[in-house]
Amino acid sequence: MCAQLEEIGLPDIQGFQGLYKQNWPKYCQEYYCLDNFIEFLTTQPHMKHLHMYTLDTKQARDEGLFVIVDRYQLFVGSLNNTNGLVRRALDLLDWSSGLKGSSIPSRHVDALDSIVESKKLKLLFRDGTDLFYMKAEDALKLRVEPPAGFVLKSLGVADAPLVDREWPNRHSGSLYFIERQIRMCVSAGLYREDSNELVAWCIRLQGGYLGALQVKDSYKRRGFGSVVTREISYRLAAHGHDVMALVGHSNKPSFGMFSKLGFQIIDQCLWLRTQATKGDGSWPEGE
Repeated sequence: MCAQLEEIGLPDIQGFQGLYKQNWPKYCQEYYCLDNFIEFLTTQPHMKHLHMYTLDTKQARDEGLFVIVDRYQLFVGSLNNTNGLVRRALDLLDWSSGLKGSSIPSRHVDALDSIVESKKLKLLFRDGTDLFYMKAEDALKLRVEPPAGFVLKSLGVADAPLVDREWPNRHSGSLYFIERQIRMCVSAGLYREDSNELVAWCIRLQGGYLGALQVKDSYKRRGFGSVVTREISYRLAAHGHDVMALVGHSNKPSFGMFSKLGFQIIDQCLWLRTQATKGDGSWPEGE
């Protein structure tokens, strides 16, 4: 009998997370992805549009195999990428509404590409990124004082519309996503002291990496992106977390900034979006 998908919950992913501590930081993507979803479900046990799966075999559980579908985003992890179980799990998913493979570790890319080919799915994009990594002990040294006339603090939900408008990946339903990440994840914003205007920001996204890093156009080329990156990295490290960031291969400014700060490239991760075969694949606002 072929292995089948089975839905899992918080206790399962809590158990899986410990498996990914071995050979550190080889599996840091899976570890910190699960870390975020554990935090999400601890805070909000019944998250709408979140489904988590493994296969109904002992081997899959022993290898910590998980497939998480968070709204339209797909996250995948397993200690083993050579036995076909990751491909089996992906094959059993419903791809009809279109899925966005998010920060897929390089070791699982062949399985994902194989599914796209076998199901004859059309791609809206397929982009590679470098995984930049820094140990917590080094990130603790990054903190700097804000520039004169500015203050560093966590983002508030009231900042979400601005962050969403400025986000290059903005789409239908993304405002809700930004609001959720601000509520549930570590963030850092640089504000003008006199007017409380938000000028630069960074948020930890659900895959566990730094994201939505942005500086307002009128404040660019003043090093503010580096300031908020240093601050959020320090905040994560103060909680005992190593720090990860994903940078597109063509993003030379971010590549240079993370390299200058002392981050090291330890892997590559893939992003791809499949076209919906039913409906238009859009996501409702407010969900």
